[in-house]
Amino acid sequence: MDDAPVVVPLEREEVLPSGLVAALVLGLAAVALGRPVLALVSFAVAVVLALALLYLRFGFARVRYWRTVEPTHAFPGETVTLMLALENAKPLPLPWVEVVEELPAALEVAGVALEPSPKPERKVLRTLLTVGAAERVYRRYQARPIRRGYYRFGPARLTTGDPFGLARARLEVAPAGTLIVYPEVRPVESFGLPAERPLGDATPLHPLLEDPLRIQGVRPYQPGDSPRQIHWRASARLGELQTRLLERTATPALALFLDVNTFEHFWEGIRPGELEWAISLTASLAAWGIDQGYQVGLWVNAPLIGGERFIRLLPGRHPRQLQRILEALAMLVPHTGHRIETLLGAETRSLAGGLTVVVVTALVTDALRRTLLALWRQGYGVVLIAVDCAAGLPSRRGLEVYELEVSRAAAA
Repeated sequence: MDDAPVVVPLEREEVLPSGLVAALVLGLAAVALGRPVLALVSFAVAVVLALALLYLRFGFARVRYWRTVEPTHAFPGETVTLMLALENAKPLPLPWVEVVEELPAALEVAGVALEPSPKPERKVLRTLLTVGAAERVYRRYQARPIRRGYYRFGPARLTTGDPFGLARARLEVAPAGTLIVYPEVRPVESFGLPAERPLGDATPLHPLLEDPLRIQGVRPYQPGDSPRQIHWRASARLGELQTRLLERTATPALALFLDVNTFEHFWEGIRPGELEWAISLTASLAAWGIDQGYQVGLWVNAPLIGGERFIRLLPGRHPRQLQRILEALAMLVPHTGHRIETLLGAETRSLAGGLTVVVVTALVTDALRRTLLALWRQGYGVVLIAVDCAAGLPSRRGLEVYELEVSRAAAA
């Protein structure tokens, strides 16, 4: 409740005060002229107009409206609870409040037919509430997201008025509340990959990684050593530069690179079916890798909503690593003009050897093939997964190539 949005009036009607004055004047004139029926009708009209004016001026005073979504993270098809809450903290009851709540179009609400919205990818939930004096009411809905994404709820438009419907006060509640829908995670064999060894023979030639947290010792600095590996305390003590010797660990690492380009030129748009399938495949590979004990990282040549130009999550063994990867895939914006081979070349220069690079793409270019071959020659394990396109690259030891068809995998 502390995060409830502030309700701001949108609309006021100015005809009621003049109507009320006219009814009172007419009633007094009828009394003076000895017309009791006319006076009674005039004063009744005045009472009704006064009540309408009361609701117009104070209908939304000390009223709060908010919505919550639980849980805030879900997979497609899972059920979430959408709760609308309206609190009236004044002694004046509200006989009716119409709530028009704007929802993501990717959300299905059980038992409710959502109305179309003029905004793209949005729908409207319309409901009617009655709130007594000093009362709080709730309306709960069971909803189901149908596809991955980052979704905001609201704004909402509330309308109330007097019991006779003569006057209406309208106000708007700002958007609040989000839902992150992860990509669908499935067994890797459902995509057409081998169940037991989905990475095939893409084993790095130097499988052991240096662990930067485990220092084995130091040695004199040699040209070509990374400045980041200089042990400055030992260098100061011995009077010459010393390089840290790091222990090697057998923990394998998996670097997932997802390409969101589906056409040669970015202005041609995207193929949403192939792209969403590739995103789901990448999420499933991340889940598989972590389950198999890999340190898994993610790179995507597309930005997060409100984030950096590229998604970049270094391989790690943190317990929340899979959740971070799934959140990034849920929130990526699938529009880019950047090439995946450029991202590969830039990022792998800063990564340690001994990891397996997996590229998921629906667009295999000559430049990408050259980049993957260069990485393979440097000792990386390389896996190319071509989605509904020709890879144009043969498999060999340490380099595994798959050509997967969306329609065939979906039928299986």
